[in-house]
Amino acid sequence: MSAEDSSSPTVCGVGIRGVSMAIDTFVWFAFLMIAISIVGAITGETQSTPTGSETYLTGTPATIALLLWLSLSIGYHTVLEWQFGKTLGKFLVKIEVTAADGSPLTLRASAVRNVLRLVDYLPLVYIIGIVLVVLSDRQQRLGDRVAKTVVVR
Repeated sequence: MSAEDSSSPTVCGVGIRGVSMAIDTFVWFAFLMIAISIVGAITGETQSTPTGSETYLTGTPATIALLLWLSLSIGYHTVLEWQFGKTLGKFLVKIEVTAADGSPLTLRASAVRNVLRLVDYLPLVYIIGIVLVVLSDRQQRLGDRVAKTVVVR
């Protein structure tokens, strides 16, 4: 088999991974609306208006909504990557996550890479993750390095 064989997976860089994450951002936004709606309904902070409903959360309810949103978002990535190797964004751009040796992800590896997504994301919208991918010979962000995973096409 030659090195140019198109059937063997190749690691993905920042560009295609960014497109995938942009798509998944729409899912994250939906989870944010769900989290706010759930907490607003439970706390009574949702008000009916002539044009629909409005929810204003502050203090503890806002913190609970934030934590629920983070749990839903990290859970989305963790479960879908563990079970299918990809999220909706990865599916649409035809990339997937595997263990570094090419085997499917374990639940632990998927959880580790996705909890560390928060570190890669902060402080400036994935700047740490982008820098680490660019500097890595296997195009790995921090979560990938610790979990021993790669994103391939």
